[in-house]
Amino acid sequence: MKKVILFLGVTFSAHLFAQIDMGLPTASGKGGAATALVGNYEAIGINPSNLGLGDNYKFSFTLANAGLTVQSKALKLGELRNALTNPNDTFTAAEKQMYANLFTTEDGLNLNANVNWFAASLYFPKLGGIAVNMRDRAFGNVSLSQNAADFIFNGINSLAYQDSSVYSQYMSQIFNGTSLAYLHYREMNIAYGRKLFGFGTEDDKGRQALEVFGGVGFKYLWGLGNVNAKITNALVSGTASFSTNYNINYGNIQNFNPHSVGSIFNAVGTGVATDFGATVVLLMPQLDTNDVGLNSWNMSSPSFLFGDNAVINYTPGTDYKNKLPSRLRFGYGMTIGEKIMIGADVVLPLNKSAYNLETMFVALGGEVKLGSVIRFNMGVSGSTDLGWNLPCGLIIGPLGFLELGLAAGDVLTFVDKSKNPNMSLALGLIRFNFGNDEE
Repeated sequence: MKKVILFLGVTFSAHLFAQIDMGLPTASGKGGAATALVGNYEAIGINPSNLGLGDNYKFSFTLANAGLTVQSKALKLGELRNALTNPNDTFTAAEKQMYANLFTTEDGLNLNANVNWFAASLYFPKLGGIAVNMRDRAFGNVSLSQNAADFIFNGINSLAYQDSSVYSQYMSQIFNGTSLAYLHYREMNIAYGRKLFGFGTEDDKGRQALEVFGGVGFKYLWGLGNVNAKITNALVSGTASFSTNYNINYGNIQNFNPHSVGSIFNAVGTGVATDFGATVVLLMPQLDTNDVGLNSWNMSSPSFLFGDNAVINYTPGTDYKNKLPSRLRFGYGMTIGEKIMIGADVVLPLNKSAYNLETMFVALGGEVKLGSVIRFNMGVSGSTDLGWNLPCGLIIGPLGFLELGLAAGDVLTFVDKSKNPNMSLALGLIRFNFGNDEE
């Protein structure tokens, strides 16, 4: 008789995009329905308690996984693809107007990138599981006012340029409503999860009728680049801090001399964060809390943008702190027999940030095993501000001890989705798995 296994979960996190972790093929293919379903090192930053589940590999290791998401409500796939692959192309008048419209939509242009340099996990039946990884994350958002977009993309042909009345206004008035946010950091994670207690008789694999797992994770962050700039109420304000690895030329700013800070990775900011998780497994739902922390930035490295005696005057700034965006995540999962897995996640933003969700994010996804080495993932996910997507993914393996994965966050985008394209890809080429007593 086939067994049905149910999982429930809740997570609290200040961990940015890890809450909808599209850098992992297994999560991206299900649209982010991951809280109750991910295991091994993939549980880092999502639900560390899953490291204690008995179906984890005894050892799992990966190198150089990557994920990229570019989203805007005003862009079509062909236009987005051309902008990414041909950055040096000149624009026609129609294309200039299109890009001006692109950056003036309500949520502008959004970018998320994730490179998992390495990750590994170990599982011990009596002790639980432990995992480590190092990855880079980058998040960006650009939203321009109508005048700013018109100036940038249409130049002397812009309506504002030809309107003589704007010459008597301050730049902060003309460009009111423009904002730019960018964050790039590197993180080292270590997480641990194990079974806390269980009730009921055991099945043939030693699983009790009800089992409760707990987990915790710690991460250290190195800030490599950060900008927060905006023009609101006719006031220009902003802060920025970049590692000299970016090789930015700041021109001449009094009392400002960018230099290598000499720290590991030449970071200009540091921070810490923690993850907490709990999973309830019923043989027939899961609690997870991620990333509570702060990231501080050293302003003895770059201040905001360039120049000392230009249109805007810049000065060195003092150190400042950024709160990591916080989210609350609920997850549900179910495995049916040996071939089918389904899950659902609800993610709620707990604070306002340029990198956080605006509204509730919902994901429903599943996985079907096709034969012994192919797993097909599909789902539906989205929110009222990000739009709705149809994710899809393919995992090939195990091929001996090797596994490969590829997923798209929205397959509709690749057939030229007319509105709100979401070009999202996650790729995992080098993964090694050893030992699984429950296979």
